Amino acid sequence: MLMNPMTIHVKQQKKELVLVPSRIVFYEQMQLVETFNDQSECYMLFFYKQKYLTAVRTTRLKLKSYVARAFKEGTVYDSPHPFLQALIEMNSPLHKISYPQLKKKIVRPYSRQEQAKILTFFESFIPKKQLFQDMKSLFYQYRREGNMSGAYRVIRVMRDFAPNNRFVKEMANDLAYRDFADLYLEQSHTLMERDLLFKETCASFEDHQRLLKEENRWIEASSHLLSHFYNQPTPENYQLYRASLSRHFDCDSRTFLLEQVSQTIPSFPLVTEDLFQHYLVNENISAVARLYTERELMLNEEQFKQVKALLEQNRFHENPENLLPFMRRITAQNPEHTRELLDAFVIRLLETMELEHVHAALQSFSKKSSLIRKVERMNEIREDLDCMQELGELYYGFHQLEKSIECFQMEMELKPSTPEPLRWLSKVYADKQMMDESKAYQQLCVDVQKWA
Repeated sequence: MLMNPMTIHVKQQKKELVLVPSRIVFYEQMQLVETFNDQSECYMLFFYKQKYLTAVRTTRLKLKSYVARAFKEGTVYDSPHPFLQALIEMNSPLHKISYPQLKKKIVRPYSRQEQAKILTFFESFIPKKQLFQDMKSLFYQYRREGNMSGAYRVIRVMRDFAPNNRFVKEMANDLAYRDFADLYLEQSHTLMERDLLFKETCASFEDHQRLLKEENRWIEASSHLLSHFYNQPTPENYQLYRASLSRHFDCDSRTFLLEQVSQTIPSFPLVTEDLFQHYLVNENISAVARLYTERELMLNEEQFKQVKALLEQNRFHENPENLLPFMRRITAQNPEHTRELLDAFVIRLLETMELEHVHAALQSFSKKSSLIRKVERMNEIREDLDCMQELGELYYGFHQLEKSIECFQMEMELKPSTPEPLRWLSKVYADKQMMDESKAYQQLCVDVQKWA
């Protein structure tokens, strides 16, 4: 199914930016949304652990920046996407704030280590020297408090940001931090409880999911589950992902997400079965038909009953021509239980297509019903002027009243002394609730019989 295109509104002082997102990337603890305004100007929307930070206008990215690395190594989803929609909805309203305002904004909710990490996001937009000085200030705040462990955690962030910087090298190799460096090499449990960023980096799949759940980062958890399933497409991993969708996303979003998985791994039967059931529940007959035909599904008894009931309710209201492959296959597999459906389908085809096209379309059906044989006869005599009466009666049998009138009127003109086409015209107009015309043809029929 197609999701509606998104627009994102970001308040900027007294005006509002109206942005169209193009994609979202999940990378480490960051989510980044690439958007464009109506002048094709690019704005990046930054989130940390699903919490909105700010929007930044950009013209280019530094090749080795954190953002460039995120787009290269992260998990990217094109817009529109339920993950993106959920992220925007949980953070609205959005405001574009300046860099000084951002630094104040992140003081209260985040540790200094996390603040330093967040600052690295903006390397393409804020001078690197400025960012480095602000990180250095966070480092010294820890030092002044005597929190050497915290100071070393900031140094680790700075080392990733500016590995060749002299100050960073000196502090990283300072004997005062030797014990902390050893703890990182050992992946100490005590250390993990202090440095949650490092803990997240080292976590197993199960531990990472628990951490995300504890921090209520369910969008990230869903994305992580999906990536894990793609890497290891097992029934167990699929059930984990499926459970996450059921908990957090509505029916339309789940259908969209299942469609994406189905397109990526079309041979995975559990996804196909779930998607097929979603289409049935949503009464999406076109999608049911497409999936049934493309994947060559074999329906169990209950599924067949559901499909049959949906078709009977729908009565092929949508373009029946699109359902030809579906009807061809389902009637061949269930000939005894689809007779009435096939008859209704043939009637609907005649309502929407020319006779010769209906005839051509039905030639590939293996089971020839009585109505299909009538269509074959109609196609055979459609240009035979001696058979207009028969053709009109056949059209009438298919409830094609206008076409039957055309045939009976032609028969009347060809055989003016014959009452039969007049009798039929009276009957057809009566069916159309056009009683004046019906009575006129009835009287004309009586007159012709008198003159005969």
